[in-house]
Amino acid sequence: MRAWDYPFELVRINCKTCGRYGQYPKKRFIELVGADTPLPSALKIIAKTCDREKDELALHNRCGAGYPDLARMVDDRKNRTR
Repeated sequence: MRAWDYPFELVRINCKTCGRYGQYPKKRFIELVGADTPLPSALKIIAKTCDREKDELALHNRCGAGYPDLARMVDDRKNRTR
């Protein structure tokens, strides 16, 4: 999935490691990362200021940035198929 394909108009990003949180209107998110950027790469662009993302030696304490709304959507789909 690319940034343009993000299914919600508000892009929420959080980090499970440090608790950092941010949100962007989809239009602004696309301006920041580029419409054709895959979502995993977009996270790296957004998290570029994260000290944990820069520290390649911090194997067990890496940046845990993710898209909580996408994770919830996947969980909801899994629960419906059970």
